[in-house]
Amino acid sequence: MSTMNSVIFGTGEYVTGWTGAAGSKSDKSLGVVALVHFDLRERGLIGDKIALCGTNGGKFENIRKHFAEKIKFKNLPNLSFDQFPQDKSVNPKAYLTALENAKPGDVCSVFTPDDSHFEIISAALDHGLHVMATKPMVKTLKEHQFLVDKAREKNVLLQIEVHKRFDPIYSDARMRIQKLGDFNFFTSYMSQPKFQLETFKAWAGLGSDISYYLNSHHIDLHVWAMQGKARCMAVRAVASTGVVAEQILGRPCEDTITITAEWENMATKSVGHAVYTASWTAAKADVHSQQRFFCLMEQGEVTADQCHRGYTLASDESDGLMSLNPLYIRNVPDTKGRYCGQAGYGYVSFERFVRAAAEINAGKATAAEFDDELPTGRVTEAVTAILEAGRKSLDNGGCKVTLVYDDQNPANKDKIMELKI
Repeated sequence: MSTMNSVIFGTGEYVTGWTGAAGSKSDKSLGVVALVHFDLRERGLIGDKIALCGTNGGKFENIRKHFAEKIKFKNLPNLSFDQFPQDKSVNPKAYLTALENAKPGDVCSVFTPDDSHFEIISAALDHGLHVMATKPMVKTLKEHQFLVDKAREKNVLLQIEVHKRFDPIYSDARMRIQKLGDFNFFTSYMSQPKFQLETFKAWAGLGSDISYYLNSHHIDLHVWAMQGKARCMAVRAVASTGVVAEQILGRPCEDTITITAEWENMATKSVGHAVYTASWTAAKADVHSQQRFFCLMEQGEVTADQCHRGYTLASDESDGLMSLNPLYIRNVPDTKGRYCGQAGYGYVSFERFVRAAAEINAGKATAAEFDDELPTGRVTEAVTAILEAGRKSLDNGGCKVTLVYDDQNPANKDKIMELKI
């Protein structure tokens, strides 16, 4: 049994399946993060103590009821957790109390609004915890590099929860792309239905935007696929506004954001380009989130549609045809009523994180040794840079934003020094 306890920062839909008013109507009705951690505890991969930390202690009674009603697997009898705030108060600094109750070497996950990530991650690293951060880890290159340096100093793991890397199809596609010569063109699209804006109402268009929230997935995939082959040189962005989101939220908010990026193949200096589009104003469809990409290389092309895996269901309760993807999360029990979602890439992402943290704690590996196999802070720097450059472009009339590299230092040539307008 591991003695490495866990703190989960954030109590929203992805963590608990509870939206604050009711259970989620998306494909995450049981939540993902807390459920995975309950199973990791049962398997002995983390310690007995799991803490959930939000800002409003009054939510936890409903969250516990939601867990009791929804999580009914015979091999998960223990759904207990410590809560912060510890009473029903509202305390934006409750994360500090949660960290005071943790110990160095414990693990934590940060699934809070984007503009709160930096201060929580920084404090967790200061306390010596290994950190799994939802994407985007932070919203600026400067903050990203600061946290990477801090994690290195502490020899703790700083990993981004970009679970698409663990999808067997996306992972296979990445390895094939690596062998197809120079990069030519990449395009991706990812969306969420417009009703999801009700869940995101507190922060959508204020603390973050749809590009940070969704484009981050496929930008990370592309950056990963281009590792050692090509690098992003410049970014421009454009947005649709006033169509749907503003009517739902009652304030200005981009509906859809497209980032265009110029890429340079490092060996030949030839130029490719990419188009990443994200929207949270889609109609309700057979899937909760449309997500797909196409990549054209010198010697071939790769296409993947992550939400349509050739598996559909229509029932009296499903309200129409549903395209299912149990490769991501499986909440249907086995024949004995047991939870059996351990192979889903939404689960594997966390298991790989806690196993790596345990190896670091045991002195069997350093955090830096996981840069080549996990989406650590160090190898995802370009993702944050592209996202921030997109935001800068939007805020400056769609202008070109250049990524400036440390070309004078061959040993550090992939380090981005600044974003220049």
